Amino acid sequence: MGACESANADGNRKARSRGEGVGKNKRTATKMPKLATADLDSSHQMDGEEETDKRVEILRRGQKKELQKMIDNYEDDIDDYSFGSNKTLLLEAVINCPNPAVVDMIMEKGADIDKEEYQTGNTAIFLSAVDLKVDFVKNLLKYQPNLQHKNHNNQDIFDFLNFQLITQRQKIGREMTDNEREKYEEIEKMLQDYANK
Repeated sequence: MGACESANADGNRKARSRGEGVGKNKRTATKMPKLATADLDSSHQMDGEEETDKRVEILRRGQKKELQKMIDNYEDDIDDYSFGSNKTLLLEAVINCPNPAVVDMIMEKGADIDKEEYQTGNTAIFLSAVDLKVDFVKNLLKYQPNLQHKNHNNQDIFDFLNFQLITQRQKIGREMTDNEREKYEEIEKMLQDYANK
């Protein structure tokens, strides 16, 4: 990933996390991963944080053999919130991994395509689309995500993308570049075609 893409992805992550409804989550208590439980002593907690950092680094490198080994040896339930208390492996992967094949690897282990970020309600398709990752969106659509899913701000994916990529940017005077606009239109068409099936 180039420096511009990295900066753009960081900006998109910051934008999508602002003001999103933590208090709107009405789900029942979710099983939290072992490494986030409060009864662990500080040395075990640090080990858990180091393990999470190691997994994030593997995702960022995006090397297929290394990714497959990590996924095959994944100790938590594949849908546990094992990246902090907010993200599953799939959610973390679509944000940090440059290799869209990671989606297939994780889905082969039985991941839930519609598992949402705990704090925001955004699913993997939301996160990939807002970061303009065309190949990730294409891969995720193979697993039939629910495009009618609403996040904690009551936005479906179309509302979310419009708000994050157009409305929010207009407020700060930053229009999409030609390259971003092209990716946005390609993603929007893929999503519309999928929704109209």
